[in-house]
Amino acid sequence: GGRGYRGPGGGGKGGRAGRGPREKPIVNRTYAVCDVLVWGDTDLATADTECRMFWLESRFAEISDAPSRRARPLKLILAKPVTPEYLSQCYHTDVGYVKDSFLFMHRESHYQSSEAVTPLALMWRDRQISRWVIDTPDPQALVLPERQVVVLEVRKGGYLRTAERTIVGQLDDKQMGEVQEMVRGANLERKTLVRCEASGVDVAAHKVTIAKVCCVVAAKARVWPDSWGRIAFQHLQRQGQVQHISFQALMRAVVGDVGLAAGEVK
Repeated sequence: GGRGYRGPGGGGKGGRAGRGPREKPIVNRTYAVCDVLVWGDTDLATADTECRMFWLESRFAEISDAPSRRARPLKLILAKPVTPEYLSQCYHTDVGYVKDSFLFMHRESHYQSSEAVTPLALMWRDRQISRWVIDTPDPQALVLPERQVVVLEVRKGGYLRTAERTIVGQLDDKQMGEVQEMVRGANLERKTLVRCEASGVDVAAHKVTIAKVCCVVAAKARVWPDSWGRIAFQHLQRQGQVQHISFQALMRAVVGDVGLAAGEVK
């Protein structure tokens, strides 16, 4: 979507705005739609990907090009079979909207609310696709935090686990005491997520070393901790070790090392 633009206010003494009519900000926001869980009274969460994509495309064909005055315009992001040529086209060319990431989904996959991670769905990006490839609070994504920030679930004994329920670290006694103070005596046996700064990530050993506990993440803010894939991906991007997660590696996975699309470097 576009950003709002506010016209200049009237000038008065001391720089105060005048009392005349002000220009309203011009806002052009479009919601991008790439999947569907519920449409009207139809529950599609248990339908496979191929069915959901067909449903979306057919429903969007029935939507008027001119939305009602109070409705936000919708744009369908079409799902296409992954071929080397199509993937290269999506990566290198203008697709008519701001790209954020590639979402790969198995055609027979469906949603399962009780599981946070599935091998049948993969989201991928790099710096050409998105400037937000590495998490940062900087609005321009130019300054990276000194340490990688992770969200993990605290278990009994201070053990920390990912969305896949893999134990990847442990809080020391001091850090555990800080968490107890943050939750103000609440039962830690319930699902408790903490945002931490990591001083180290060992990808081979699946281990995270915690330098600082920043805060407890409210249950209404998010349900699941980070997946190990997300933690490892962020770490490798921060370290510049992207040879195995680069676009070229992605292309090799698509073509099976047989050959790359024209213009691609193996």
